[in-house]
Formats: sequence, structure tokens, C-alpha cells
Amino acid sequence: MSDLTFVAGDDAPAIYGTLAIDGVVIDLTGATVKFQMRPVTDRRFVIDSAAAVVTPTAGAVRYDWLTGDLATPGEYVSRWEITFADTSVQHSEPENTITVDLT
Repeated sequence: MSDLTFVAGDDAPAIYGTLAIDGVVIDLTGATVKFQMRPVTDRRFVIDSAAAVVTPTAGAVRYDWLTGDLATPGEYVSRWEITFADTSVQHSEPENTITVDLT
């Protein structure tokens, strides 16, 4: 069962997340965040795009779907990639699953 399900061609609603480690929110002040999504059967990302940091001190992020992001039905895995001000990089865990259905 997927964490999220969309219909092919959708471009809403946006995906929101709160990034935390062991229940402690990650302070995203000065950081940039990307949303990454790949098919479960492939390690290559079909989405690797900038996300918005909504409330940095609360670890709140958002990804607004672009036209075509959800065009292909299938099962996907997604995660957030954080690049901190000191250029260190961290990825969200666990990855989430997304289903894109025909209808």
C-alpha cells in the first residue's frame, strides 16, 4: 500500500513534509531542499527538483508538481535531499511510496 496515490496527469495537491531525525525536527535555516522520485524498479530519478522550504525552523517543506511529473502510471519511491549552508548533504529516511494510477 502506498503512502500517497495520484491519478496520471494530476498536478495537485502539492506534497508537504516535516523533516526530522529520530523525532527531532531538522532546522533548515540556510538550507536548500530537493524532492526526488524514482520508479521502484529503477535507481534513476524521474524527478530531482527544487522544493520550497516553508518554515525552516520547523523542518517544513513543500514540492509543487510540475506539468508532466505524474504523467506515467506506476509505483514510485520518493525522498527529500537537504543541502545545508555548510554544503553537507542529507537524505530523508524512510523513503515514501507513491502510486500513480490511470484513473
